[in-house]
Amino acid sequence: MVLLTACTVEESDGPVGNDDAVGPASSGHGDWQAPGLVDQFGAPIEVPTPGPATGRTLDVTHFGADPDPDSHDDAPAIRAALDAAEPGDEVVLPAGTYDLRSTDPADDSANIVLRSGVDLRGEGQESTVLLTSLDGEDNSRVIRGSGVHDVIVADFTITSRHEGPLGDDPDDGDASGGPMYGIHLGAHEGQASSRVLLKNLGIRSFERHGISVKASREVTLSGNYISGATAVGPGGQGYGIAIEGSADQHDPDAANDSRHNVVIGNTFDGRHLRHAILLQFPTHNNLVAENTIVGSLLDAIDLHGEGEYLNEVRDNTVIGGHQAGIALGNSGGSKNKHDASGPGNWVHSNDLVGNRQGVLVILGTPDTLIEDNRITGGEDSKAGIEIRNAPGTELHGNHITGGTDGFWAIRLSEDRGADGRGTGIPSGIRIESNVIRQAANGIRIDAGEDLSMVENVIDDIDGTELRVADGIKVSR
Repeated sequence: MVLLTACTVEESDGPVGNDDAVGPASSGHGDWQAPGLVDQFGAPIEVPTPGPATGRTLDVTHFGADPDPDSHDDAPAIRAALDAAEPGDEVVLPAGTYDLRSTDPADDSANIVLRSGVDLRGEGQESTVLLTSLDGEDNSRVIRGSGVHDVIVADFTITSRHEGPLGDDPDDGDASGGPMYGIHLGAHEGQASSRVLLKNLGIRSFERHGISVKASREVTLSGNYISGATAVGPGGQGYGIAIEGSADQHDPDAANDSRHNVVIGNTFDGRHLRHAILLQFPTHNNLVAENTIVGSLLDAIDLHGEGEYLNEVRDNTVIGGHQAGIALGNSGGSKNKHDASGPGNWVHSNDLVGNRQGVLVILGTPDTLIEDNRITGGEDSKAGIEIRNAPGTELHGNHITGGTDGFWAIRLSEDRGADGRGTGIPSGIRIESNVIRQAANGIRIDAGEDLSMVENVIDDIDGTELRVADGIKVSR
């Protein structure tokens, strides 16, 4: 066993203790300083969710909906029930299949439009099915909510009549089919949707996002099962759940500021998803927790390189992703160019098994805290944690094991950037109290400056315990 209390090009003295509390650095975004579900001063908050309906229960079959499959168009009856409801009421879809063949008279992009204070509930994720005829129309969505509040949508599945193949090629920009979005929540006239609960929903056979939450806050997504995108190409196809701010909105005091959304306890079959969970643009202080993702064609949990900051990603299980289990920073593509995520994101206590990288931080993403993750390399894994241009990143208390010949538990390397964006080397990196056991290789440092390693344990390594490139100083 090797206890790495220090590593320099030359020998140094004994370990130096650090009793300071570990935490992400200041964000620089107004008064917002701490990650996760806190207010701007760092005090914990509880995200409000709507309570149970207190008014009437409106059964859509009483408005003419037919739960038998391949019946007439059931969308008008569902819309009529929603129109008849008042705040506090719930609209119920009994078990069956509801054929959605038409769009809302006031919105030709959506089958169903939500109303504030009115819930929409089925009798179970496998019992009630909404079957849409939308098929590739621009911005089409099965369910839309704009500026809505105090709404529960729960207990049914959304799918489409798409009969073509599912998406499996991230470079294929021509694949399409089904609605663009299963559920799309957004702002209306600058006012965010808020206090919305999306629970126990199945979403499949969509093109862009299973669930899209844009410029909204206090939206909770729990117990949903998302799979089977029809396209996974560049330009935003094949995302399971997307939480997005607005590209041109950087003011945390704005009414449509994206924050305090909770993505918890959802399950993703990633075989036909480009990304399972994605955060994009200056969305902040969201929680992504306790989700299970099996497979993903690109990074499974992706902070998409557009300034996402102070988000908490914890207690997720990601297995067998083709690229990173969790990634911060994204190069984008020829159509949409990205680079760094924002500062102060906190990635901790996740189980990451058999992904190409467990955690990857690139393109200038600053001040990320990566701690207490359990990472297991697989046959095709390259690194447990890989850090490129990621100033101020801290790696603390991670447990890393497994991998084959080319796998390194921790690797620091030069960032070649993306068309000149985000180039650089690791700087200000602290590697502390990590445990690397029964891994193919230990720590590899190919580039960097202002690097420190303190009290790491490397034990029972098949290959090389530590490799530091010539001329690089690593202090304690």
